[in-house]
Amino acid sequence: MGDYSQSPQEFLRKSREKGYVGIHVEQGVPILDRDLNLLQDLVAATMREVFTRYIGNGTAHGNDGFAIEALPAQNGQNRQDFRISTGAEAPGSCLVGGIEVTITQPINYSAQHLPELTTPTRNRTDLVYLDVTLVEEDGINDAELFNSDDVGVRTSVRLKPTWVVRVAEGQETVPARPEGHSYHPLALLVRPMGKDTIEQSDIHDRRTRGLTVSDVESRLSRVERMLALPAFTPGTPEFVPKSGVVNQSVTINGKNFDVGTVKVFFGGEEAELVAGTSARRLVARVPAGLTPGGAPVSVEVAVSNEVGTATAATLFRVDVNPLFAPPGGQFSPNHGIPQTEVVLSGFNFNASDLKVFFGDKQAEVVGAPSPTEVKVRVPEGLVIGTQSVDVHIKVTTTAGEVTSEDLFKAEPVVPKPTFATVPFTPKLGQVDQPVTLHGTNFSVGGLKVFFGDKEAPVEVPPTPTTIATRVPAGLQAGQVVVRVQTAGGEIDSSPKMFTVQA
Repeated sequence: MGDYSQSPQEFLRKSREKGYVGIHVEQGVPILDRDLNLLQDLVAATMREVFTRYIGNGTAHGNDGFAIEALPAQNGQNRQDFRISTGAEAPGSCLVGGIEVTITQPINYSAQHLPELTTPTRNRTDLVYLDVTLVEEDGINDAELFNSDDVGVRTSVRLKPTWVVRVAEGQETVPARPEGHSYHPLALLVRPMGKDTIEQSDIHDRRTRGLTVSDVESRLSRVERMLALPAFTPGTPEFVPKSGVVNQSVTINGKNFDVGTVKVFFGGEEAELVAGTSARRLVARVPAGLTPGGAPVSVEVAVSNEVGTATAATLFRVDVNPLFAPPGGQFSPNHGIPQTEVVLSGFNFNASDLKVFFGDKQAEVVGAPSPTEVKVRVPEGLVIGTQSVDVHIKVTTTAGEVTSEDLFKAEPVVPKPTFATVPFTPKLGQVDQPVTLHGTNFSVGGLKVFFGDKEAPVEVPPTPTTIATRVPAGLQAGQVVVRVQTAGGEIDSSPKMFTVQA
């Protein structure tokens, strides 16, 4: 260990020459450098744990460090790259795992010499996160640690905070971290299939912001908000399922869902809450209006009350499968003959390759469909004979298909009645005179006969070509038109007239 009878200066000189470890004497007990370093590490680790537990990770109030921003599109600068910004005022900072790291000037992701980002082969969401760790520095990296101005030996090492911004492709939550590393999400990149550039609209900020312990009042206010603010439950799925169509039920897990008036939003659209919610569980239906372009989108899920709003870290994908409106109002009218125009009501009708079927017969689409409506014509061939047929309506697109719960009543085409060359015999007569009408399609139903404006009685059931009737009472002498009405339409005898005799 050394000869303590020597002067301190002589002892230090010989210790340096022999490469001895630095020794400190506290109350007669020798303490090695590594003991002091260990003690400092323990104190620092405890402080970091306290900061993390009671303050959290994120940027301080008034600081906007480590914002993820899109690069200019000129010359392809935003191809597989983005900027890590200092915020409005440099340097920017962020507290992660109790360690404060700073960014003094903006830096591009590509400048970190990490693996290049890849072009999505399908719609993909990537997580951008901050990786913070402490690196031990000795005299080799920092000459001041050799204490050349006094004792001339290295008495300690330093722990230097370092950071790097990484991207977890195809992940929406931070990955498992190695020992000694702390992670904090910075942003989500919602990247469409085949697109190798990153635009500002693709970037969704995920930093925790506004951390402060500057005054007690703010902290108490924050605690009060935390006791009532809705929150998603860490370590459990924020919502299930992670994708779906309009009106699909989604279960949301968290806390404080029974405080105040709770509302759920998908991409800014308020969702209908389903019965059976509790303090830790909400069930909401995916609202309409999220896919006006006819393509799937990923949207934020948020829960709010009078205190504030909690936004899920994971995005919900809204699919564009076609869907009918609730039963009872899925189309109008709900009956008709071929070529009748019918308006279907629902969602996602504007996806590509739209087809509509009545039963197994494809219908003609009239005009361009909207996300919620499509107009079609009833196809031919649904009815054989004279009896109506009930059929379901099916809608198909490239995103999927849906069949109506309501039934459409396909009605037969009823032929219109016609008069023969000699429409009636005799051609004249007094009131109550028997008259026989001649023509076609007289027996299709709904039969009525008129002489002028007076309805005439039908003596016996008509045949397809004849109707037995009588001249009705109340007619003045003179010529009148004879009319026939059936379910297929109406005809009159003009210019041939029946002569009513006095």
